[in-house]
Amino acid sequence: LILACYLIAGIIATWPRATQLGNGSVPGTTDTAQYVWNFWWLAHCVTHLQNPWLTRYIGAPFGVQLGFDTLMPLPGLLLVPVTLVFGPAASFTLTVVMLPGLLCYAMYRLAAVGGWVVTQVAAIAAGALFGLATMLVWQDEAHVNIASGMVLVPLALEACVRLRRNPGQRQAIILGVIVGAGFLVNQETAIFSVIVMILALAPWLARRPRLSKFGLTAL
Repeated sequence: LILACYLIAGIIATWPRATQLGNGSVPGTTDTAQYVWNFWWLAHCVTHLQNPWLTRYIGAPFGVQLGFDTLMPLPGLLLVPVTLVFGPAASFTLTVVMLPGLLCYAMYRLAAVGGWVVTQVAAIAAGALFGLATMLVWQDEAHVNIASGMVLVPLALEACVRLRRNPGQRQAIILGVIVGAGFLVNQETAIFSVIVMILALAPWLARRPRLSKFGLTAL
């Protein structure tokens, strides 16, 4: 229910983008054109079993490396069915519309799990203040790769909190998957996740846990 409310709030914050889902209309900017092309490119690579990190559609015949491009491999892969059925513009618009709600929910989870607020109402408010913040909504409209990557930053910190409370391989793997997934969304925000992870775990590792062959265990 909370996630649904956040998603509705995100639709309102990005209005009238939701009305453009069915007509393929997108803002006429070069950044938007790049994101739409990237969604098409990921779907093309999946259906043709090609390397997504190199394209010869740009700078032919030698091609261009896309490792430092605004390519978002993970969102592009998840939305391949949408891209193939409705087109890359629909995948782009759906991402923009959904992101504020997902950002809200990621921060809500962190606030609720972290214990930094005492009530669920406060956790819900923390999520709304983060996901609907002017800067993030603007990034969602202008630089969707940055906004997409920011979803994983609070999730990474939540995973750190869970690892500190219950050390073990399972929690460590979850944290690794979240941080690793960040590099398949946006490198800049993935570095934020790494910094957050270091700040959250370094004092704890220095003070208490040790590594064993079975994983992290508390002394």
